[in-house]
Amino acid sequence: MSIDLRPRPETAARVARVAQGLEPADVVVSGGALVDVFTAEILEGWGLAVVEDRVAFVGPDQEVLARCGPDTERVDLDGDLASPGLVEGHTHLTRISLADLADAQLRAGVTTTIVESMELAVVTGAAGTRALLEVARTMPGRLFFTISGLIVCDPERDRQLDAYDWASLLDHPRVAGLGEAYWADLLRGHRRTLDLIAAALARGLPAEGHGAGARPASLNALAAFGISSDHEGIAAEEVRLRLRLGLRTMARHGATRQDLAAIAPVWQAQGLDWSRLEFVTDGLEPEAMATADSLNRVVEQAVELGMPLPAAIRSASHNVAEHFGLGRWLGGLGPGMLADLVVIPRGGGFRPRLVLVGGRRPAPAPAATYPDWMLDTVHLDGIAPELLTHPGPGVWRAIEQVAPLVTRETSSDGSDALVCTVLERLGSGRGFRGLWKGFGLRGGAVALSSAWESPGLVIAGDTPSDMAVAARRVADLRGGAAVVSRGRVLAEWAAPVAGLYSTAPLGQVVEEVAAVNAALRSLGVTWENPILTVEVLTTAAIPFIRIWSGGYRRLRDGSVVGLEWRER
Repeated sequence: MSIDLRPRPETAARVARVAQGLEPADVVVSGGALVDVFTAEILEGWGLAVVEDRVAFVGPDQEVLARCGPDTERVDLDGDLASPGLVEGHTHLTRISLADLADAQLRAGVTTTIVESMELAVVTGAAGTRALLEVARTMPGRLFFTISGLIVCDPERDRQLDAYDWASLLDHPRVAGLGEAYWADLLRGHRRTLDLIAAALARGLPAEGHGAGARPASLNALAAFGISSDHEGIAAEEVRLRLRLGLRTMARHGATRQDLAAIAPVWQAQGLDWSRLEFVTDGLEPEAMATADSLNRVVEQAVELGMPLPAAIRSASHNVAEHFGLGRWLGGLGPGMLADLVVIPRGGGFRPRLVLVGGRRPAPAPAATYPDWMLDTVHLDGIAPELLTHPGPGVWRAIEQVAPLVTRETSSDGSDALVCTVLERLGSGRGFRGLWKGFGLRGGAVALSSAWESPGLVIAGDTPSDMAVAARRVADLRGGAAVVSRGRVLAEWAAPVAGLYSTAPLGQVVEEVAAVNAALRSLGVTWENPILTVEVLTTAAIPFIRIWSGGYRRLRDGSVVGLEWRER
């Protein structure tokens, strides 16, 4: 196990003395009620005593107050609830800086966050992943990561990634496990990912799964490889199946999907064990982070959908900590555990008025500092004109957008489709021109570098000159997105950190991302989150047809096909 949360022996000794009433606590919390996630109760008139970074005693207020000394800090709940800090078990760093993520999570009462590192890993390799882990050491709260399962659409980049020693990253003290492994390629025997799963299990770390669209036979096979969890159940029966197969099952509400209402019958019915049900966000847009709508909002929605508050908090704290093997020390307010707690109003909602991490108020995050080379990953030496123009008369293979994240393979004569080009942005010069139906854009172009698990610059539009201007603008920004019409940049968002993340303050990122989406809507796009719809065109996460800098990729069978259409 990489993460070591055990108390130092001298701290444990102090905790034991305070527990026995032999010396005073550093902090006492009393005057309200305690949310007990072990029994799913609200314990009226209970509080706790803290020594250093640990809970030393839990019990009725009169016993807690008996552990006060002249220098003990007293926290008066004023009738409110003391709850464990929330534990986010599956999210992504989306557009913003790591510093803003850390601060926003704490404002929402999320004291521990486990972040997938896959997007950065594919672009920057192991060196960039290590840099991210080191930056996390400087951040407030508890930031941990899962190491990417490294299943990508781009076979060329896949081969390049083999050059790194990925398993050694599992030994880093900020690593909680192996990240989500996409089921289709895994079941086809993806060798590197199978080796990484074995390396994680040998270290006692969990290996996370991604079973989007997987049928029961595939889910059984996924679990057989040692996968411990899945967050892709999007209906109550799908969640029940995952629980019945022994998989820890994450119910999510975030940027990618909002599934709680469909999943709620799982807890609204009686008799099902919820101890392996966990709440996660699976990533949040900057706007939500700015308003402190994070995992706390998932808890609130679960309560609105009939789950008792203590059980909802348990699904967003202790259940998650247990999943990652950290439940002895994290995710609850028991003796010896880390004193990560929040004070929330009794009247409803999960909006903390006080957050303590290790018994102390966390300081604001410092600015994140990365190596210079990580700010220079968008290389655009030139674009062959044919990559930005329609292929001409004929019948061609195209991607058709049928839902915000869902595509299908179809044919087109080009008149009803945008040109969609992916350029490899790390210097190889590789590029592929495809066609894309159903996005809705007319009279302009969009380019972005934040495509999922891809070193590609995605450029889509119906005007070659606008596509070229958009691509060059993203290169000038060193990453991000740009929308262009009639040669004019309508909106842009700068993301120089690996072409994925901003260095600007959170409020500025919110404005820039909103402007890009608004510009796309002004050009006819009707999908709810246009940037996200473009970004997922390159991911192997969703088993439909996708695009990379060498062709189309059929995720169901793993084949690579080109623009030429043949009836199958």
